[in-house]
Formats: sequence, C-alpha cells, structure tokens
Amino acid sequence: MRLKSRERLEMKKATLFFDDLKLGPSQIHKFREFIENFFKDYGVVSNYDFATEEPIYRYPLIQFKLVKRKPAVPAIITITDKAVNLFSVIFMNLNKIVIDEIQISVYEKNLQIEDVVFGCSTETYAYEFISPWIGLDQKNYEIYAGTETAAQKSQILKKALIADILSMSKYLGYWPEEGRKINLDIRLKEKTVHLKTKTMTGFTGVFKTDFIIPDYLGIGGSVLQGFGTVRRII
Repeated sequence: MRLKSRERLEMKKATLFFDDLKLGPSQIHKFREFIENFFKDYGVVSNYDFATEEPIYRYPLIQFKLVKRKPAVPAIITITDKAVNLFSVIFMNLNKIVIDEIQISVYEKNLQIEDVVFGCSTETYAYEFISPWIGLDQKNYEIYAGTETAAQKSQILKKALIADILSMSKYLGYWPEEGRKINLDIRLKEKTVHLKTKTMTGFTGVFKTDFIIPDYLGIGGSVLQGFGTVRRII
C-alpha cells in the first residue's frame, strides 16, 4: 500500500556516544550483538526475531557505528519517537559490555536527543559517506562493472542511491509528494570492503541532493554493520 505523501517528516533522534570506549571497526558487530542480546525483549532494538530465529527485514531504527570524533568513538544512533523513548532504558542500564568474553566497564556516556527533519527540501545539501556505501547488489554490480563510460557508471550509482533513500523513507513512514523527484549529484570512488566472509565493492565520497537526511544515519546495505553512514557537510 502506498504511504500517504507529506512534505517532510519530523521525528526525534538520539545519539549515545561512548567517549571512553575504544573499539576498532572489526568490533562494532560484536558490540551490536551484545546490545541486541542484552535488550532482546525490546523488539525495536534488533532486526532479528529471537523467537523464530528469523531476520526482520526493515530499516534499522537503532544503528551502531564508529563516529569520527577525536578519536573515533562507538555510538548508538536511534530515530523515531518510539525508539528514542526506549533509549532511556539503554542509557540507564548499560554500564558494561562484553566483547570476546572480556567485560568492559562503561563510565562515560554522552546522550544527545534532538528533533530532526527528514524528507524533500527546496534547498540542496551536501553529504559525505563517513563509511563505505554498499549500494549495488550482485546483479547491479555486474551491470556496473560491465559499463564502459564514467557517465554511465555514475547514472547507475545515482539510481541506486535514490532507490536506497526511497527505501529508507518507506520504512520510516514517509513518501514524497506525488510527482516530486529527488535530484542527486554524486562524486564517489570505489572502495573494497570486507563484510564477514565476503569481499565487496563499496563507495566513498560526497553527494548533493534536495533531500534532508539526519547526520549519522546509514543508507544502503549492511547499515547494521555501520556501512553507508552519512554526515552533512554543507
């Protein structure tokens, strides 16, 4: 069923920084697994149904990633009012984490809650991928790899990025007004990424669009693993 269109979506966003917790990129998925298991009774935390042992296909409302501060620190990003309200439980009760059977005490937690806007805009904004965007599935990558000109490759990536933005919008309950198109310019370069046992091609760089995306949300594949994280630069 097509969602009711609206000009833009207003919602809450929370970011929980762990300023004294030092984790490497390879440990983020273990950090996520610990949080998911610790709060498995709260369905909004995980994209995994522990009762049926089946994945839940939706845009993740709680995301785990390294955020580029000085130095980079682990963070949990939460969007929508429902998920942010749950964050108070996480914030109050998360005093330790366990990674590779090692218990790590958490002393410093910095919680920031803000009202954000998501959706189409009359203005254009520039964003950078602070982690590689995985925007092409196997089929589309084969088409991309077999394309000869840079202009054609760019067009494939534009369509894929717009599709990812619309997919994210759908799961957040937002759909652009009828006839409204998302304009997009990109300057991306390929980057090899390692996802569990797979080696894939991701993309880093910048893009401009007339669509508002709150900082640190992920776009594309493997968002739960921290890929496709964007930050507004202009």
